[in-house]
Amino acid sequence: MNNSLTKTKQMETESIPKLLFKYSSVTFCALLFSSLYNIVDTLFVSYGIGDEAMAGVSVVYPFMILQGAFAQTVGSGAGTIVSKLLGEKKYEKAGGVTVSAMLAFYVTTATVGILCILLHPFVLRILGAEGEIYSYAKDYLIIIAAGNIFSTGFSSLIRAEGRMVYSLMIWLVPTAFNVFADYVFIFLLSMGVQGAALATVGSQFISFLMSIIFFTKISCQSFKKAKPHLNTIREIIALGVPVLLQMGGMSVIFLVVNNCLSRLLTSDWVSAFAYVGKITTFFIIPFNALIQASSPIISYNFGAKNLSRISKTLRCCFVTLYVYSAVAVLIIELVSPQLMSIFTKSDTVVSIGAGALNIISLSAAFLPPILIFGAYFQAIGDKKKSVLINALLISVLSVCIVFVSLLDCKRIWLSIPLGCFVVLLPTIVIFKKNGISHSNFT
Repeated sequence: MNNSLTKTKQMETESIPKLLFKYSSVTFCALLFSSLYNIVDTLFVSYGIGDEAMAGVSVVYPFMILQGAFAQTVGSGAGTIVSKLLGEKKYEKAGGVTVSAMLAFYVTTATVGILCILLHPFVLRILGAEGEIYSYAKDYLIIIAAGNIFSTGFSSLIRAEGRMVYSLMIWLVPTAFNVFADYVFIFLLSMGVQGAALATVGSQFISFLMSIIFFTKISCQSFKKAKPHLNTIREIIALGVPVLLQMGGMSVIFLVVNNCLSRLLTSDWVSAFAYVGKITTFFIIPFNALIQASSPIISYNFGAKNLSRISKTLRCCFVTLYVYSAVAVLIIELVSPQLMSIFTKSDTVVSIGAGALNIISLSAAFLPPILIFGAYFQAIGDKKKSVLINALLISVLSVCIVFVSLLDCKRIWLSIPLGCFVVLLPTIVIFKKNGISHSNFT
């Protein structure tokens, strides 16, 4: 218990650059390992089964993003409250929040998983599964939906306590298993996309078991009198809505793009988009790592009423992300064909994907303020502003995608940087009017 409290108190006393580096480096390693797993998983599917199978898996990807979005919604919403309560030294109340979050998550995901299995033909039509990729998408979706209940280890709640090493392990161990299981199921047992799905669900179950160990043996929260409360669940969901909008918006964007590509073009375009998604996910790791690392620091110091540490956190995030963005865009522009050729030998898919990467990467010039300010408002509990920023991003991107695809579907990639640029100005205005200088601690 004393060790847990000491680690949590670091958010109040340690220098911000050092703290951000420590937290983000651990999160970065977890996300890097997860992304490498995703890349290896993609390679197993593309080389072990084929590009059409990858297209089928890609069609299901929006459901998986939405699956992760709800997990992050509950986890980040509860994590924001828990971080603040720990800053206020209210350990029993923090435990009650965690129990409420778990109840909300498991009841919802069990219901969604069952409905998705029962209504899979309807779900697949919405996802855009067409022609030769339908059977692959069906096999993958049913197994993923069956394992929906295990789709989080509540790493956000673990990070909220400052336990970054364990939050890293809850990623590393399951994803290592996933890579091993992919090899066994796909190459040794020839189970196709069903094997890939089983490997994913198996890794999620391991993460679930590790979360049980943490909250029963390690956590500094008190669960002796913890009971779930409906009002707490409402607050958790309300605070997590920005993440739901952000990640759920990604699901909508992937869904719209996949539908446009599968219905208006060919499976080569769907496959190319799948590979592009894996590559961009890899390059955006530092964005996610820094944002996730900053959130508990901001929440804790907001609870501790330390405004100056919040300001330093935001400044460090800005400098780091813009330096990284410049380097990442340069790399992608120089070697995009080589990056695509890692996944496929099809010249057509490589050409489509390289062009997409070159255009989509330009979004990095506009994303840092949008992500940082959205995370800031969520971390201090100002859900309205965070929701507004994320809603703007989703709605504008969706409109841009539809507009560009109607003009020329082959230029659909232009909609991503265009949408981010349009959202940048109102995001800055919202922060200027409601940001840190206007915060209060009442």
